[in-house]
Amino acid sequence: MLKQNFYQKPKITINQKINSNIINAINVLQMSSNEIDNFIRQAIEKNPFLLSSKSSYKSIKDPNIDNQKNNYNIKEWLYQQSSLIATDREEEVLIEIYIENLDNFGFCRITPSEAAQLGKTSKIKSNEVLLKLKLLDPIGIFSNSIAEHLSFQLQKKGIFNYKYEILLQNLKDLASGNFNKLAVQCEVDMKQIMHMIKNIKSLKPRPLEGLEVEKIEAVIPDILVTMDGRKININLYNKNHHQVFINKKYVNQMKVKQKHLSNKEMKTYIQEQIAHGKMIQNNLNRRNETMLLVSKAVLEFQKMFFLHGAESILPLTHNQISKKVLMNESTISRTVKNKYIKFNNKTIPLSFFFTSKTKDKLNVKNSSSISIKAKIKKLITSEEQLDIILSDQKIVNLLKKEDIMISRRTVNKYRESLNIPSSLVRSKKF
Repeated sequence: MLKQNFYQKPKITINQKINSNIINAINVLQMSSNEIDNFIRQAIEKNPFLLSSKSSYKSIKDPNIDNQKNNYNIKEWLYQQSSLIATDREEEVLIEIYIENLDNFGFCRITPSEAAQLGKTSKIKSNEVLLKLKLLDPIGIFSNSIAEHLSFQLQKKGIFNYKYEILLQNLKDLASGNFNKLAVQCEVDMKQIMHMIKNIKSLKPRPLEGLEVEKIEAVIPDILVTMDGRKININLYNKNHHQVFINKKYVNQMKVKQKHLSNKEMKTYIQEQIAHGKMIQNNLNRRNETMLLVSKAVLEFQKMFFLHGAESILPLTHNQISKKVLMNESTISRTVKNKYIKFNNKTIPLSFFFTSKTKDKLNVKNSSSISIKAKIKKLITSEEQLDIILSDQKIVNLLKKEDIMISRRTVNKYRESLNIPSSLVRSKKF
């Protein structure tokens, strides 16, 4: 039933309507799949002339979810993310072992040796998978201690150094209030140590501390990528998923009734709702078209990733794609935001494929920061097999053999961005 109690709306100029339509189109373009679901649900609730391609919508946020359910959702979120890092069945088994052995605080309560034994694989492989898992969201997940979790957060803030490393090794003295002792150990004065302690106290002691349900909602892919030999196929994940339609049957019914209506406000309401529904329909269709066009340009450029993995990622910017598809750079940014692709059962952010060159002098291969990070991670995960701990300088030397010329500072920066401890910390774990 249409509401009879209409209020007098202010007159809207043509320019205002155009501007409003543009704003709505921009907002729809940059929405994630989950946000689009909510948007469509709300639109259908408000507009009786709209139909959806989905039979029903379920609320993403359930206020009645208890702690046990919340913990279950966290595991689902981790499984969703880990689909990106698993390269074979062996790694999938180890991932499951580690996820199922997380405690309620987000700490890993199983050693790599124990995981390797359960997974019937090597300790080297087990360590490699655990290192990958520690890169997942939320920050510090799979830490083996409060100290390690705190170090991840400090690295994220860009303030972690050897002084904080020493401080975290002496948390008992911190708890006991032995600040003078800590200042001596960290080689700082009292003012500096108190500042460091203040930073420590501002952090979350546990990975799952204060985690909200919205944080862990399942990611809905937007683009499906498949390979036919060396040919890459790029399509909408579900072309009918985010579509709305005008209920023509209901429109025709209302047109018949409208002929007998004397209430002008009622007629205006019907016309406005139909126009609004068509605008939503057009914006959603335009979103899908733009997203597919941009995704094709991005993913075809990064074709080598699908053939050879992350080490083959090339430098790519929004500006390059904007020139390719003849769109504004801001449009590319909005299109890429919160969008995901599905490839080999892996869900990958579209933003993953954008990376700049490192500031160091690189070889003719035109390596990207992501490809170099992948090489650094590969070198460090092979330490146990090589029976050697690689310092940042040793990594520089090894990369140099591959004609990749980067500085020790850059290696340090990339290593910390991967949440990989220093060689000093890693040596203590051997």
